[in-house]
Amino acid sequence: CECIDIYSWFKQSPARKQDLMDTIDDFNCVMEKTILYFANTRWVLLGKVITRVFILWEPLQEYFLVYLPENQKLQVQNNDRYEKIKETLTSYVIKIRLQFVLFLCETIFDRFLTLFQQEAPLIHVLHYELSSLYRLVLLQFLTTDYVGDKVDGFLLDLDFKLNEKQLNNKQIRIGEETRKLLNHLTQKERETFFEDVKKIYHTTAEYLKKISVQYSDEIVRIARAVPGLLTAREIDYSRDEWLIYSLDNNIDENWYIKEKKKDCSGSELIIYHRIDYYWNKVLNITTANGIAKYPTLNKLIKSILIIPHGNADVERGFSINENLVPINKEIIKSVRTSSFLYKQDLQSKKRASQRPEKENTESLQAAELCKQALQEEDGLLSKQKALQSELHEATSIIADASGRLQLAIKNKDNLEIQRSTILIDGGNTKSKAINEQLSKVIEELIKIQTKRKNNFTQQQQKRQKTLTNASIILN
Repeated sequence: CECIDIYSWFKQSPARKQDLMDTIDDFNCVMEKTILYFANTRWVLLGKVITRVFILWEPLQEYFLVYLPENQKLQVQNNDRYEKIKETLTSYVIKIRLQFVLFLCETIFDRFLTLFQQEAPLIHVLHYELSSLYRLVLLQFLTTDYVGDKVDGFLLDLDFKLNEKQLNNKQIRIGEETRKLLNHLTQKERETFFEDVKKIYHTTAEYLKKISVQYSDEIVRIARAVPGLLTAREIDYSRDEWLIYSLDNNIDENWYIKEKKKDCSGSELIIYHRIDYYWNKVLNITTANGIAKYPTLNKLIKSILIIPHGNADVERGFSINENLVPINKEIIKSVRTSSFLYKQDLQSKKRASQRPEKENTESLQAAELCKQALQEEDGLLSKQKALQSELHEATSIIADASGRLQLAIKNKDNLEIQRSTILIDGGNTKSKAINEQLSKVIEELIKIQTKRKNNFTQQQQKRQKTLTNASIILN
């Protein structure tokens, strides 16, 4: 985490990187100037990351503890990352922890990780190497007589948490460089450090024990473990073929020994062929009739050898591509253009996929509005019809009263004249009120019909636009 904080400080700031490089040049112009980054999915070893930090320890102290406070005061004020880095570079507790992790990497894990970065198939040595790694971890904090020469299941059966089998603080392996730094810690800090060391060893051993399995070389167990490869009959055949193979006298030594030579001390040094080279020779053995001698083993062994033992091939591909495809302005521009076009295409497809749903929603809303408009229109038409009926009645009353008025005038009937006049005035008043209501109803009808017509026109235009856009996308 401390190394990642330092890396992140410079990650996306060319100005900070240049300031650090200038500081490093003041110490040693040939010193490495790049901070490495560790990720558990990449093959940059953690030990190399910590080593680089230790190489640049003094320049980093100068940069973070002297240069920044003097020249970049605002940048470091209330900056949590800066405070963490400052604590890392001034604390012997953190430095000794980093030194211990470096010891673990260099003496225990780096050889294992480096071995499995090879391109050759190594699945056949994975169990042995894991067992050796587990044993090596146990020997760091357990007594030698307890671990002894135990292997496989006997090694996994050990209880590595037994107090009486633990090495004391003077014996437990933490590395010489780490032990030298103990002088800078208080007694309490030392006790806490050794407690953390034991926790790290116990956690590591527990993890390795969990992923290890008791070794069994039964070919049938292996054949059953590969799903969907062999039938039940072929699994039986594999047992028989394995027995024949174990008794085969036609195995040539040159199939697995590539070269024999002497090392600098005069001892014999044997260089072996890759495992796939050996099995290619074995699986090509034929009977006197020219038939393959191990047809079932052929299927099984080839399927096992293609099982990856790490991500080194992927990482190697990145390295090869980096050399084959130089990063220049044209490449960057091309990638940016491709990214822009890709995002644009995604947005177009997203809009196209959302369009039917949007159109369906809009269509339902339009249908609902049309339904409401029709209901309002029906209500207004009914009201218009009722008002027209009332107007007709009022007109009839006025006409009838007018006839009675003329007759009363002719007969000089004052009482009838008065009654007829009252009826005519009432009819006129009612007729006027009804006409006003009719005018309002007609205005509302015109508004609703106009709105319905406009909605229909808009729907037609949207439908036509959608069809046009779809045609453009298809073309």
